[in-house]
Amino acid sequence: MSHALIALAVALVAGGISASLIPQLTALAHRLGLVQYPRQRDVHQKPVPRIAGLGIFIGFLVALGVSFWLPVDRFPIEVERILLLLIGATLVVGVMLWDDLVGIAPLPKLFWQLVAAAVVIVPRLRGPDHGLVIEQFNNPFGGVVHLPLAAAVLFTLFWILGMMNTLNWIDGLDGLAGSVTVIACVVLFVHTFFRPEGNPQFTISLLPVALGAAVLGFLPFNWYPARIIMGDSGAMFLGFTLAVISIIGGAKIATALLTLWVPILDVAWLILYRLVNGRSPLHADRGHLHHRLLDLGWSQQQIVFFIAAISGVLGAASLLLPWPQLKLAALVAVGVIGVVMLSVLARRTGQELKRAAD
Repeated sequence: MSHALIALAVALVAGGISASLIPQLTALAHRLGLVQYPRQRDVHQKPVPRIAGLGIFIGFLVALGVSFWLPVDRFPIEVERILLLLIGATLVVGVMLWDDLVGIAPLPKLFWQLVAAAVVIVPRLRGPDHGLVIEQFNNPFGGVVHLPLAAAVLFTLFWILGMMNTLNWIDGLDGLAGSVTVIACVVLFVHTFFRPEGNPQFTISLLPVALGAAVLGFLPFNWYPARIIMGDSGAMFLGFTLAVISIIGGAKIATALLTLWVPILDVAWLILYRLVNGRSPLHADRGHLHHRLLDLGWSQQQIVFFIAAISGVLGAASLLLPWPQLKLAALVAVGVIGVVMLSVLARRTGQELKRAAD
């Protein structure tokens, strides 16, 4: 069985399971009253179920299980890392599903994020053949940067928590977090299946295939106007899994950073903006890029297409730019443009709101 056929089979299983479960979860949520009523910062006009993350997770889980049944050869260290990924992801989905249904305060939620990250990190303390930490990455100016274990543990913790919250915070418009995730999965699949260094990582490439296909099965039900949303259980699961996938077979930090640079920049800017204005960075509001574009009159579809298109272009750049220095330059250039754009939007939307209040 060829690698392409195996990847296709995994994708069909993930997408099929997800697409079949989402309508059932939607009906169940309405029947049991498990819906989110519109809040001040929400863009939904009516109650909507927010438990689709469970369907996405099950689609990913089953597809990954199928990949172990198919003729795929894996090293023991890879099997252990995938097992840790699944344990951590199960914990994330379980805790955040409880948050979607009942509610969890920000600090306890952060604690469980730390626990999930520790699931994949702490086993590294047993030895180099266990666990998963970012101990080295390519230096854009040549060579490889090696981190001491303590620094590697902290860096990996920051990476996983940052990705989890990035995907969760941008999940504010119908189809946005899912679209960005699919693009990231496509880029990571291409990076591993057709690895430019001439050393393909076929077994690793099945992870983004399963995740991306599971999200594709969900997206038709999440397009505007959404019939169901993924909730924190879905967004946190996507962030956690993307973070681990991007480092499970060697750090692909530049690829993931470039592809998700707009959401990451938005989150970083918003944290800084809230702190400068004397508010807690954990306090939810309508300060995200997508909220500000909505306030300027953009439609949800236009905003999703805009952010997804930028992510796609940057993802392609991460694969096609021949030198690490060019990737770094692209990050800096888009970062500067993004900061200027966010500053202008913050000023303009602030003025609009002030005029409306007057």
